[in-house]
Amino acid sequence: MTMTINAILPPIIEAIPIVLGWYARRSDQGWVKDKSLRLYSTKTTQIYKYMDLYSGPAYVIHFKYSALLNSTYVTMLYGLGMPILFPIAALQYFIFWATERYQMAYTYQMPPALDDMLTKNTVQLLSYSPVLFLFNGLWMISNKQIFNSWVNQVPDTTSIMQTDHTIASIFDRLQPSTPMLLISFAFTIIIIMRVFFYDKLTKWGFTLTKAEIVVDEDLPNFF
Repeated sequence: MTMTINAILPPIIEAIPIVLGWYARRSDQGWVKDKSLRLYSTKTTQIYKYMDLYSGPAYVIHFKYSALLNSTYVTMLYGLGMPILFPIAALQYFIFWATERYQMAYTYQMPPALDDMLTKNTVQLLSYSPVLFLFNGLWMISNKQIFNSWVNQVPDTTSIMQTDHTIASIFDRLQPSTPMLLISFAFTIIIIMRVFFYDKLTKWGFTLTKAEIVVDEDLPNFF
């Protein structure tokens, strides 16, 4: 339910400043009906107040990234147990994309000149979401009560049913979670090597180097 609400929420949230801005501008124009006269009708006495009133809301990109990270991590964490999260997340991405394209074209102010560091950090954070999918998914599909109908009887309703679902039970025998277990171990090794031994791997030629190659293209002067 929370993911569904988050999916349909972006147009609603973005519509609020549009409506408020429209109301403020029409109030400033004195609710003049003639469209040609609106362009010259204003109660503001300073150019900066006029620009703030008619330029639209600012583009806060960090809130956009946080919303995408939230939906992605929730989907990857619980998606294997609740596969309905994947189409909901896809719907949220589409609604978010369509809303942002419209807002950038017609509503927002021109975004500030930023470098690509925020985008790169977001992509790097997104690259760790499969870790949650693998390990929490491994825990879900290794549950004996789901796949093996393993149910411990209880003498009465006041007793707590034991699930026999522990870390040790994952390694009991070959079961549906075994392929994911092997992939989880491999992925963990890759993450450790990438985080702690990246320089060594680069030195040995196993990664793409971060060094920028400066090439003299022998181009004529631009002017």
